[in-house]
Amino acid sequence: MAEDRDLTHDSIGGAQDAGVSESTERSRAGMAPGTYPAEEILYWQETYGKEPYYEQGRLYEDYGPAYELGWLGYHQYGGDFEVADRALANDWDMRKGVSDLSWEQARPATRAAWQRAHNAREYASDGSASREQVIATLNDLLENSRDGELGFKEAAQHSRSADLKAFLERRAAECARSAEDLHAQIARLGGKADERGTVSGAAHRVWLNIRSLFGGASDETILSECERGEDAAVARYRKALKQNLPADIHALVLRQFEGAQRNHDKVKALRDRARASTASTAE
Repeated sequence: MAEDRDLTHDSIGGAQDAGVSESTERSRAGMAPGTYPAEEILYWQETYGKEPYYEQGRLYEDYGPAYELGWLGYHQYGGDFEVADRALANDWDMRKGVSDLSWEQARPATRAAWQRAHNAREYASDGSASREQVIATLNDLLENSRDGELGFKEAAQHSRSADLKAFLERRAAECARSAEDLHAQIARLGGKADERGTVSGAAHRVWLNIRSLFGGASDETILSECERGEDAAVARYRKALKQNLPADIHALVLRQFEGAQRNHDKVKALRDRARASTASTAE
């Protein structure tokens, strides 16, 4: 049982192992920081159980080494996660410590931490945006979140799978919470929250434009449209993160962006699985 395990393991970012080459250590040291930040541990300890890949009953200690691997792997290998996938899989076998996750189970958590490391480097803000610019940016994201809530609810109603329905309903709830947080920031700044994101506003969301198809659509079709919708949402967050928002608002938007990224990855994985199942049935 997980509770009986020794929950200590060697840190990836700790002392140099005998089997780690000098060039690898130089690579890590050259990609500041070469150690795993304590704030990342705290972040994932609070967040891991809410992640789309989380498996019921798992402990943080199952996912912790994967997060550490993703953060340090980004600084070691850089570039595209998929390109580094094989190397990371080998690293996982050596570095997973007490975790009994397979690489397939650990990959989403590793990818999530990789994304956070990339985002920390890619998106910075000097806080120079005007109040009007900040409110306009928050209103754009508010519309995005409201549209997402309505869209996921619509998709959930027509899903043929109980598990998929539950996932889509959770995603709708996450969009609703994001909208609440954004609305609160607009109010704090003395702005007026845009009332778009109603049914008419949501009609502009790419995957709601074909809502008439949902009644007879397969789960694969629904997921394909959800993926397109998540693509659009991620793009809007990327645009927002380039607006030099104040530090506290930038941090909020970055957290929401990272959640959208991970949910996009989950939707894509579910769509690939549904597609493979459809192809297998057709044979």
